Amino acid sequence: MDNKANMNATEETNQNGIKTKLTFDDQVVKKIAGIAVSEIPGILGLSGNAITNLTDKFTNGNNPTKGISAEVGTKQVAIDLDVIGEYGKNIAQVFDSATKKVADEVKNMTGLDVIEFNMNVDDIMTKAQYEEKFENKKNDNNEENKQTENAPRTLQ
Repeated sequence: MDNKANMNATEETNQNGIKTKLTFDDQVVKKIAGIAVSEIPGILGLSGNAITNLTDKFTNGNNPTKGISAEVGTKQVAIDLDVIGEYGKNIAQVFDSATKKVADEVKNMTGLDVIEFNMNVDDIMTKAQYEEKFENKKNDNNEENKQTENAPRTLQ
């Protein structure tokens, strides 16, 4: 879903007298945030609501924006995300690391300032539990795809 109404716009005239405008779609900021938090120790993954979970059943489940919402303004952005935390980790420290990493990446890539960052931990698991739960899901999807690919086809 492209959200053109909430795009960042930097409009100016460059040194050659050309009027320029740089915009970022909400999806871009959400993807930057998703990739950034995937690199944070203590965050096992992003989690979504019922709609994103349903969508995952019909896709490969590899959606870096799942569980993330972003409100993009002309110079600032607010980001909310839902995560699965790793059991045994200091979640407050993980939150601080995620806040810094996301703010730095968004600023470096877009020039936007993150003025609000909210992280909701909606589940906590060990790495083994997480891998078992989500690797089995990936394997089930791969098996379904293989069965579909190997199914005999009738041409008319």
